Amino acid sequence: MTAEPKNRHASDSPTPEQLRERVEHTREELGRTVEELAAKADVKARAKEKAGDAKAKAQETAEDARAKVQDAVGHSRARLQDSTAHAAQKGPLPALVVAAAAVLVWLQVRRRQQGGKAAQSVRRLQGAARCSTRGRRSR
Repeated sequence: MTAEPKNRHASDSPTPEQLRERVEHTREELGRTVEELAAKADVKARAKEKAGDAKAKAQETAEDARAKVQDAVGHSRARLQDSTAHAAQKGPLPALVVAAAAVLVWLQVRRRQQGGKAAQSVRRLQGAARCSTRGRRSR
């Protein structure tokens, strides 16, 4: 009975070649693990990588925004050209009417803005005129 267990251990024991293969495999795994840990521990490299990713994303977003703006400008330009061409076909009268209306609106706004100052000046003049006419009436 004692001879059989010894034979089992002898047959179960790895050969020197198998041991070398296991050691080589373990070394490779250990090397990969060390490289992974070193990469995780390299904060500066990770920060640069994240900054690069953020920069790329920002550039992509900027390009998308630029394309949208250019598209919108193109559509607006086309609509403006169409409306200008349409207005030109009708003649100069509509454009003159719009210009005259714009001038009238501007004049009204200007009068209202200056209205407070002008009204104060008019009241002062009216008050001065009343005072001078009262003095004349009493004489």
